[in-house]
Amino acid sequence: MEMQVSDIDQVTKVALSGRLDSAGASQIEMRFTAVIVPKGQPAIVDLSEVSFLASLGVRLIISTARALLGKGRKLALYGANPTVMEIIETTALHEIVLVAGSEGEAIGMVKA
Repeated sequence: MEMQVSDIDQVTKVALSGRLDSAGASQIEMRFTAVIVPKGQPAIVDLSEVSFLASLGVRLIISTARALLGKGRKLALYGANPTVMEIIETTALHEIVLVAGSEGEAIGMVKA
């Protein structure tokens, strides 16, 4: 699992690449949380290069979103392929975390 971090107009952007399964989630867990939560600014996560999302990946996203929400900020996901989107819907992740169709939409959602 690879992770690239950037800032777009006071929004933290994290682009993930690979399988967000137990091995992938373990590989990025500490860094993922550390680049998002302490900044205390809205965050978006690009899933366009994520080929698989497992329960530990879902847990990582939920725990990070809740920690960010505790600071009064939002987290949004975008770019999920149909397989990953099915997992997001099946696990009801979309009921806990904002899900957008594009980067622009995600930025708008977290800044609203």
